Amino acid sequence: CSFPARWEGKWFQSGVRQSIDILKNELSTKGKCLHNEGDKFLLVDSKSCYRCVVIHEKHPNVLQYKETFCHSKNSLASLCSYITGDALLYSMFREEAPPVACPFRGPMTFSYNRGHGTCSNPPSNVDTCTDDSRLLFKYQACPDVSASESAVEELECLATWKEGSSRYLVGRLHHGHASSNEDRYRCFVYEKAGQTVQGNLNRAAMGIGAMDHEVALPGGPVPEGSAEVYRVAQSGDATCNGLFSPMEGSRTMTLRKVSSPGECRFPIWLTGHLSSGLTWHTLDLNRSYTFHPRNASLHVAPNTTSSSFESGSMDSQYVLGSQDQDAKILCNSIKQSNGAQTITMTMLVAHFTVGCWSGFMCMTFYRRDRHVIELQTGKAVSRPEEACSPPHFLQHSMPFLTLVSEYNSFSFDVACAFPFASSTRFSIVLLKRHDAPFNVST
Repeated sequence: CSFPARWEGKWFQSGVRQSIDILKNELSTKGKCLHNEGDKFLLVDSKSCYRCVVIHEKHPNVLQYKETFCHSKNSLASLCSYITGDALLYSMFREEAPPVACPFRGPMTFSYNRGHGTCSNPPSNVDTCTDDSRLLFKYQACPDVSASESAVEELECLATWKEGSSRYLVGRLHHGHASSNEDRYRCFVYEKAGQTVQGNLNRAAMGIGAMDHEVALPGGPVPEGSAEVYRVAQSGDATCNGLFSPMEGSRTMTLRKVSSPGECRFPIWLTGHLSSGLTWHTLDLNRSYTFHPRNASLHVAPNTTSSSFESGSMDSQYVLGSQDQDAKILCNSIKQSNGAQTITMTMLVAHFTVGCWSGFMCMTFYRRDRHVIELQTGKAVSRPEEACSPPHFLQHSMPFLTLVSEYNSFSFDVACAFPFASSTRFSIVLLKRHDAPFNVST
């Protein structure tokens, strides 16, 4: 008798002080495995306590089980028959679990209810972090709703699974009041608007009959192009007990995504013609800017461990001044576009995410040549309509960042764009090297 190798490791269970260790044939808090049939295991501890434990793997990071009380030695089938429909369901969450992508993505607004009324005005906000396994919830306090408060919580998603018509999520909450795993681990049940939900988290096994009806989310099916809406219910402790539908829980939320990326797109001379997009580099090769035309996004990432831009680039007061973190940028709206023959310019409002910090900023791209662009980036703001206005964006005094496209090698001349220096020409040469993708000289 042995447990599946993928279960080995340390697990957390609410109410158990020490970590639970699963080894080849041993469950640290229950004893050794003597016999098993499928998901049923006969265990015995050092005090000759025999019990049947039925374990279900919901996700590689989540195990749920039911068990009998102690009995004298008996067969597996006989012991397992003592498990009743109303037996407690226990959940174990893997410690040091690798995170998974969260099932919904920001930016979204949401309302919430902790049992004292719905707090919807002012609306709260949720943003996806650069790492899509993390969400940042910013709760707002409502003057007319008791138990509502301003708070910021970061949710790290660890597991998702579907059970019947319901979908479940397990995550770790990171906030100022979370000092132990009992405070951090939480279970969620969620559904997207337009789908039906029937709470059935082991209802039959727990002796709770199936509901006679299904609960439809408000509004019925969502018309194409309208807002995405999610209903979410959160457990009150580090278990999944009592979560039968998104309308029942210690805290319930309604998440709304008003618009999705794609309505505004970066110009073709930035993204390239290939579906895989186009990558641009700073002249010192410290950062890369990769445009993904399919989802109208821009990914900014460091290429080295260096902590500085090229001379004259943006400083730390701007969003992209942080060298050591990735940034995800979505096109929000086009403010101005100039398609002149000698120079192409596009000014747009972008939504950025750096770590779990997000907001809006103004970006202006200048096409200097087929392989050379320059970029001006404004300061971070919370409202998109303010991004390209003074003092957040000062076009005539802000620094430029020069980017070159990623090609094996090329050499070309660019005529100076200034009338008083029409005879001046710039040359950018990229040379292939063995120890780097390419080098740059001007």
